[in-house]
Order: sequence, then structure tokens, then C-alpha cells
Amino acid sequence: MNKKEKILAAKMLEMASDEFSNHGCNDVEDSVYEGWTLEERKQFVNEFYEWSGYPEHFNEQYLHIGDSTIMSFLAYKLQTDK
Repeated sequence: MNKKEKILAAKMLEMASDEFSNHGCNDVEDSVYEGWTLEERKQFVNEFYEWSGYPEHFNEQYLHIGDSTIMSFLAYKLQTDK
């Protein structure tokens, strides 16, 4: 994926995030993490809380993030190549 495509994907994710955040329930099924190891998921959720400015909220016993916030986080990662 080239840089322009990453920027476009990030913008699309932000647009989707805005729309999804208007829904009452932002739960994400565990199945979206199919193929991830537990350690990979912990790392992803920990990175999310670092990015959000609330690293103290990371709890490795609770690895759930809402759909719209996942989209925003992934958009950030695409834009910054993180």
C-alpha cells in the first residue's frame, strides 16, 4: 500500500468511525481478532491505551475496545506508519 492509499484508508476509517460512534452499542465481537495470539491482542490494546492517553486503563483481563475507537486508532497507525 502506498502512502496516498494509506492516507485515503485512514480518512475512510475516520469517516466510518464518526458514523459508528453514533450507534448505541459499539461492542466488537472477539471473532474480528481471528488469527491473533493473546499476546498480539494484549499488545494492540495496550498500544491503544497509550495512544488514547490513558495507559493506566489497560487491563490485560479486559481486552475490549469499541468499534469506532478501533477505527480511529487504526487510522492513526496508517497515517503515522506505526
